[in-house]
Amino acid sequence: MKERFVSWGRCLWAIVGGVSIRVKVLGIVLGVIVLLSAFVIVQMRSVLTDKLLDELAAQGTSIADSIAYEIASIGMQADPATLNFYLLNRQIHYSSSSHNTLVTYIYVEDSADGAILGAAGDMSLADDEAVAPLATHAHGLSTVEVGPSFVEVAVPLPNSNDLLHMALARTNIEATVRSVTMQLLAITLLMMAVGFAAAIFLTWILARPLLGLVSATQSVAQGDLSRRVPRWANDEIGELSTAFNQMVESLARAEKERSAQAKQRERYVSGVILAQESERRRIARELHDSTSQSLTSLLVGLQNLKAAATDPRLEPKIDELRQVVSGTLEEVRALSWRLRPSALDDLGLQVALQHHIEDFCQRYGVQVDYVVRGLVDRLPPEMETSIYRIVQEGLTNIARYADATHASVIVGYRHNMIRVIIEDNGVGFDPGIVHTKNKSLGLQGIRERAGLFDGSLTIESKPGSGTSLFVEIPYSAEAPGSAEAPGSAEAPGSTEVPDSAEVSYASESVA
Repeated sequence: MKERFVSWGRCLWAIVGGVSIRVKVLGIVLGVIVLLSAFVIVQMRSVLTDKLLDELAAQGTSIADSIAYEIASIGMQADPATLNFYLLNRQIHYSSSSHNTLVTYIYVEDSADGAILGAAGDMSLADDEAVAPLATHAHGLSTVEVGPSFVEVAVPLPNSNDLLHMALARTNIEATVRSVTMQLLAITLLMMAVGFAAAIFLTWILARPLLGLVSATQSVAQGDLSRRVPRWANDEIGELSTAFNQMVESLARAEKERSAQAKQRERYVSGVILAQESERRRIARELHDSTSQSLTSLLVGLQNLKAAATDPRLEPKIDELRQVVSGTLEEVRALSWRLRPSALDDLGLQVALQHHIEDFCQRYGVQVDYVVRGLVDRLPPEMETSIYRIVQEGLTNIARYADATHASVIVGYRHNMIRVIIEDNGVGFDPGIVHTKNKSLGLQGIRERAGLFDGSLTIESKPGSGTSLFVEIPYSAEAPGSAEAPGSAEAPGSTEVPDSAEVSYASESVA
């Protein structure tokens, strides 16, 4: 039973809580008016009916005493015809419009044997009504019985044991009570109309600022921090409006500071990445132009030394040294390629990625499908470098952590958007856990490189189901220079370049 009441209570609360404040206020106002009016009407009907019945009983007793005195003084009870004529005359007289009474019947009863000595009116009503009188009142020697349709008064005749019975109809009382009830109902309807109008005005005063607060809150939730709400009054809602405006101003200041910090961070990251690429290009050029040439010269010198050697025992040692130098030369060339592939500057992004993916497949034994769609012209150099590094970092993560046997790289351009998709069938991971444990430096590097061009990174992965990286970078082919990296269009020397320690840290975190 208790659980049923709790369930009903929850259902009722769900219904009441689901309606608006305006409906609640209107319901409260109208409900109070209806309940009070119903209580007043019921009480007024009861009090007025009792009061009018008492007055009718007193009036009937007075009339009956007067008639009984006249009958006894003349002795009409001895002559039935005269008594009947007199009683009929009294019924007509007191039932006329000049009196506020309506006599239903009147008769004289012999108290000895109960015989009717004389009567006037509808005597059948006397038998029906006397069965169950509603109330009985005693007024001295007289008695009053209150029935559903009339009030009967019984008074003794003076100097006689006979009784005079007279019934006064309750028609006038019911008409009066009905009239008063209708007036009260009319007043109730008027009060409901006035209360409804007052409730409408009250709910307008209460709901309008609240609706304004709701609308402003929704705008703020969508990022519009310029929205403010007016203070309607100096009440609690006014205080709430002021507090809301102060909160939005604080959020606007915090957002402004955050935006400034984000821009400063973007400039810093841009400078770090540009410095990193510049340093990689310089080191790759040094390895290719200086170190590679020196090793090549060393190979030629060893070959000449072998040709000029007179001792046959030196030839195997010279060949061994030539193999070591040749292997070192290949490693230097591979290192130079990984630092800054010359094909990226000479032939473009597609060819550079093709060479890198082929080298990746040979090095790690992972099959990689490479697809390019929609890219016809060359992209800005900074963008090609960032996309190349994004794919490079994605494949490096696959080799280090994914334990995958198959991967795919898709680079496409459509609807002014460059999309890079890197997928694998490896072990997968939980992106939230990896991010909270600060083990996503490579992914953070991808996100930062995409962010240089207002791009985004989306990660879809879960343990045991592989990983998909979706990088989107906006780019308009009609405006080739519009997608340059932040800071690349600034005047020479305006980009802050970090020192060598910062560049080294950035290289470790991104590469």
